[in-house]
Amino acid sequence: MTRFVRFTALLLAALAGLSACKKQLHPVSVIVVDPIRHYYPVIQGEMMGVTYEVENISGHPLFIQEVQTSCGCLVPRDELPIVILPHKSGFVHLEFNTIKNTGYVHHYVYCYGNFADSSCIEMQFDTNVVPSADYNHDYEELWHHQHENGITLRDYVDGRSSQKGYYTEDPGESQQQKAKDEVQKAIDQAL
Repeated sequence: MTRFVRFTALLLAALAGLSACKKQLHPVSVIVVDPIRHYYPVIQGEMMGVTYEVENISGHPLFIQEVQTSCGCLVPRDELPIVILPHKSGFVHLEFNTIKNTGYVHHYVYCYGNFADSSCIEMQFDTNVVPSADYNHDYEELWHHQHENGITLRDYVDGRSSQKGYYTEDPGESQQQKAKDEVQKAIDQAL
């Protein structure tokens, strides 16, 4: 009798385990905030951080499985997969090493995941990499420059709220705001 009870318990446990494994990735709609950017010039040899905000506007989680870049000098900083919960925003962080570039550079970033329209989204940016000057400023010169322009240490660390560090082609309403307006319009019509 104990053999029968063990066999039945094992069979029930296996069936419960198999039925619990029905996980499926659903297609997800996203909005990338400013997917095409033009950064201001940077000095050759500096590390430049590039961060894209991705907003999940659907009811299922987004899984970004892979991030590919157009150059080995542009490296993703996030561990994969990047998971963005429903109706939340997440970020794709990249680090651009300017040491191997001079002049105009244009880079592409491809993110692969469970996107609704395709398996990939594309983001891009460009900048000019300028060789550094032979003269380096000392701390006093930097301090005077900082106080003459009214820039605080917090501005250097966090950046000024009025400056993003890049600009886009569309000076009008952002893609994110347009999508939010469309969702609100659909909700208003449904009510």
